Amino acid sequence: MCGICGIVYKEAQQYRNIIPKMLKAILHRGPDENGKWFFDNCALGHTRLSIVDIKSGQQPMVKRNLGLVFNGEIYGYKELRKGLLKRGISFETNSDTEVILAMYQCHGQRMMSYLPGMFAFAVWDDESQTLFCARDRFGEKPFYYAWGKNGEFIFASEIKAILASDLVEPVLDDGQLWHYMNYSYIYPTRTIYRNIHTLPPAHTLVLKNGIVEIERYWHLPGTNTDITEHEAIDEFKRLFKKAVERQLVADVPVAAFLSGGLDSGSVVAVAAQLVPQLTTISFAFREGIDESYTARTMAERYNTNHIEIRDIDFDMSEMLEKMQQIFDEPFADPAVIPAYLISKEARKYAKVVLTGDAGDELLGGYDRRYRALLYMQRYQKSEIPSFIRNDFLHCKRFINRLIRKIKKCAGSSKTYPLTIERALRNTDIKLQAMTMLCDDTKDIVGYARKKGQMLSEYLQREIGLLSPKDDYRIYDGFLETEALDNALRVDLQDYLPGNGFLKTDRTTMSVSLESRTPFCDKDLAEFCVSLPFSMKVNYDQDKYILRKAMGDMWTEPVRLGVKNGFSPPFDKWLQENKVREMEEYYLKCKGRKLFQVLSYDGVQKLINSKKYVWPEWSLLMLSMWMEKHPCNFES
Repeated sequence: MCGICGIVYKEAQQYRNIIPKMLKAILHRGPDENGKWFFDNCALGHTRLSIVDIKSGQQPMVKRNLGLVFNGEIYGYKELRKGLLKRGISFETNSDTEVILAMYQCHGQRMMSYLPGMFAFAVWDDESQTLFCARDRFGEKPFYYAWGKNGEFIFASEIKAILASDLVEPVLDDGQLWHYMNYSYIYPTRTIYRNIHTLPPAHTLVLKNGIVEIERYWHLPGTNTDITEHEAIDEFKRLFKKAVERQLVADVPVAAFLSGGLDSGSVVAVAAQLVPQLTTISFAFREGIDESYTARTMAERYNTNHIEIRDIDFDMSEMLEKMQQIFDEPFADPAVIPAYLISKEARKYAKVVLTGDAGDELLGGYDRRYRALLYMQRYQKSEIPSFIRNDFLHCKRFINRLIRKIKKCAGSSKTYPLTIERALRNTDIKLQAMTMLCDDTKDIVGYARKKGQMLSEYLQREIGLLSPKDDYRIYDGFLETEALDNALRVDLQDYLPGNGFLKTDRTTMSVSLESRTPFCDKDLAEFCVSLPFSMKVNYDQDKYILRKAMGDMWTEPVRLGVKNGFSPPFDKWLQENKVREMEEYYLKCKGRKLFQVLSYDGVQKLINSKKYVWPEWSLLMLSMWMEKHPCNFES
């Protein structure tokens, strides 16, 4: 894992003092080594976190007329290398970096059809004076670019490196404030700035003669309706093991994050069989949901070197300030705090960690969303009057809650809540489906996106939040309009790169830790996406195929548990004295930049009502960001 940057312009030697500034801004991404290379019309920079082929593989890597800077990992690169050797390509290192150069030399821009892994890279072809850039299929690794004040083309792993060049005066895109306030992140095809851009996942960028061309090189596959359940289970097992095995390749220690969930549990179950005494790491908040017991049962079953991180003392105000250093754009997911803390602790024990990221989006893990849609469709066709079903479900929920309270008072065992919690979750999902009966769900893509909004139209008007003028969202890779699988595809293309991978990349790289995602292995991910919706989600279970394929490798608490994810108590954080003081400064003072784009009176009304905790948190994060980052308004 590394940081990359570059400038394409005539007489690139003139940027000898600028490239080091850009590299310094992203030094955290690669503190082990850094390098620079200057062609006549292209300057390349690289900071390295040495993971594979530590002794060689330095970057920028230059061979004849080609120069490369690369951030990421090419899983299975040794297999690719063997194929290239047969074609007469010679190698000077054992790195995956050189494999990318060899593939470009062999296939040119068509190489993307064969390239697996997580990556963001740029190849300068000095002979044709062409820059070829690409980003991985799911957006695990970032790539930003902009035009400089003199006409330079500038690119980097993070926006802060572009700003460090002093060649770009960023202009706020107030249209993206709407997306941020409704979803807590900036949409993954845009940035918070109008004149700084991001290369979307699964796209290439070609710069030649001052003209940029961007193309999609990969699409979400369609649905394989011919596969049987037995075939799907066998194929999932084969591909999943292969994915984990590929991502364990490293010349440094590899660990794994272990929550109480199905995804990280599956990764650990396979990895522990391939790596003796695998180090596993779990995290728990004092006042949040604690799944450490469930994680511990998996660690004990697979005899891992298990580390529990809990009850970390930290100053929340200082932590919020730290997030502003890490993130170059507004970001309001409170799970970023535990993500950063566990990454910081994990770095003490390993340089690489495996995660269970993307399992939810690929296999239908957000049961409150996906299963609710399934039940909604069933109820719309049902002859049972909705009021009878609604009363029955409310009664059932009351009884389940009563049983839970009685068992808790009786001091039952650690696993007592699991079955009752699952029953409660099922009832809640059915009740949620009842509230959706009158919704227009003919277009699942549009419905899923609208349902995910956090602010009602009334609140948007109250705080003066303007809707974007153009539609910037992705519409590629979806099925027929009423297909429920489209809800997963929305999350794969919106939430995963915009929130999930952004959060993971920034928090891990801020402490020089490489994260890897077996679920996004190209072959495995394509297989999972192509599975029929019924093999991902049914009325009784989420992640159906994962449960069938991996269930016997989990402990009982993992099998019976309900999805929680990182659940930080941010509502309680807002009540801390220092955070209240921050609110006074950032949200109560009319002089803040926030109130150049939002209504002061409307914001006061919202936060004083104490009804809207998430919007209040988002507003605080936004105001902090605007005060601490370049925030120019277009006249």
